[in-house]
Amino acid sequence: MHHSMKSDSFLRPGLIKYHNARRSNNPIKYLGSLVPQDITGATLEKFPMVSHSAPSPMSQLPARLIPSVLRPCRGGMLTLLALSTSLILSACGVGGGSSVWGEAPSGPGLGTSQTPTAQSATRGDAPEGTPGADNALTGMGGSTLALGDSGYLTPPPNAVRQIEGIPVAILVPLSGRLAGPGKALLEGAQMALFDVGNPEFRLMPFDTMGTALGAEQAARSAINKGARLIVGPLLADSVTAVRPIAEAANIKVVAFSNSSRVAGGPIFLAGFTPEEQVDAIVAHAMAEGRRRFAVLAPSNDYGNVSVDALRASVERRGGEFSRVGFYNPDALDFSEQIQSLSDYKSRVQALKQQRAELSAQGDQASKQALKRMEVLDTWGDPPFDALLLPVLDPQTLQILSAQLAYYDVDQPTVRLLGLQRWDSFPNLASEPGLIGSQFPAARSAYRDQFEARFAQLFGHGASDLSALSYDVTAVAAALARPSASGPKYDVATLTDPQGFIGAEGLFRFQENGIAQRGFAIMEVQSSGVRMIQEAPRSFDQPVTTYPPQPTEGTTPAQPTS
Repeated sequence: MHHSMKSDSFLRPGLIKYHNARRSNNPIKYLGSLVPQDITGATLEKFPMVSHSAPSPMSQLPARLIPSVLRPCRGGMLTLLALSTSLILSACGVGGGSSVWGEAPSGPGLGTSQTPTAQSATRGDAPEGTPGADNALTGMGGSTLALGDSGYLTPPPNAVRQIEGIPVAILVPLSGRLAGPGKALLEGAQMALFDVGNPEFRLMPFDTMGTALGAEQAARSAINKGARLIVGPLLADSVTAVRPIAEAANIKVVAFSNSSRVAGGPIFLAGFTPEEQVDAIVAHAMAEGRRRFAVLAPSNDYGNVSVDALRASVERRGGEFSRVGFYNPDALDFSEQIQSLSDYKSRVQALKQQRAELSAQGDQASKQALKRMEVLDTWGDPPFDALLLPVLDPQTLQILSAQLAYYDVDQPTVRLLGLQRWDSFPNLASEPGLIGSQFPAARSAYRDQFEARFAQLFGHGASDLSALSYDVTAVAAALARPSASGPKYDVATLTDPQGFIGAEGLFRFQENGIAQRGFAIMEVQSSGVRMIQEAPRSFDQPVTTYPPQPTEGTTPAQPTS
């Protein structure tokens, strides 16, 4: 790459712009300064801090019944059947035979449209009037619920009541600074509750207030109320606080955290761990022929976990773990780290040496070679052919991609790799330095259905946290089936090797407590972000490159933006 002058002055206007943009973002700031590892595949920064502004009215919800059919999988094939527009989670190999739930009950009050009250909260508000642990949420009639009957803040009296059934607690922050994410989690859980419609299942919400102490108190209350399973909490510190309580009560916890350090024993993590994401993108890169890996990471827990995960994955697969660089996550200039990581100054000196040797020879071929070298700033490639960038925000990625190209770390010589976090960043294709970069992403054929149903039900778009909570709650509801030994919340059932598939795609819990997921691989192209490898539909399915090579008379798949 040629630059007339190696000065960072050209970057200054852009850095100022990124600086101002970053400082204007949500004070939660991606939770990076709170618990960097607790980025559960969701964009928590989308949720504003708690406010008390006047809410906007929700649109009127339609009246229709949501009978659902949930069938266990056979032979490793995942089956999802739903009547109407309902989306439910498909369980594989659970309970043996097929089970049909959701026979539509008859009687007054079902199928009648209701308009939510004006007490709706804004998207970041703590949900006032949320039912407490004494009022477990349940579908009307125990099996189905009209869409209009599931208003978030003011459910109808006969939809929120104390009933007999298998109690499952959900621990989420319904007040405090994380009330916005907590509301999203509870909304996803409610939707799963109504869609699955299991009369044997009831959900008890408990407020953790977004703190470890609050989570501990909520867990004790849940145990006292007879909870057979705990769903949540969100953050790693809260999971740590809940662990001894769950161990003493001999019950399992399915938490939303993605911090693998808190997994194991009674704790199962539903969050998207960096380790799983790193391994997915390393596997793909090595299948493409990449062998020497480097990482440039933020100097925090999230960066440390990503570095350790890359080292383990590369060495396990027989590759070379080449270089490591760290940067201050609040910095706006990474030139020093990039130059060091890529041996930039050594490559500049190598170019000078090559020019000197050719000039000394003086023959025509050497002169032609010197002419061609006029556009070069360095000689030789960086000491790696794949570079992982586990960034937390799009502004940092924009600066990094520009400076990497500026210091001759160019694609396709070096493939830039990301993690699922990239999937939430807008306008990736507008950054020239990112063209050709790749990252893993959760992809499900049912996500569009989930998002449409969610918007219809709650009057606003679904977040990744809502989808995550939906899947976990659907599993809990699906496993709450009558049996001689009670609900199937034992390790053997939770770690069924065939797994589950839902709004966030294919997943299964492993005995170490970490959720294994099936990722698609996305590539940033000039026309948009395109899927180049499909997410597997089962854990027995080999990965397939997408789109397949078109046959004669067919049209290749188009990229998505």
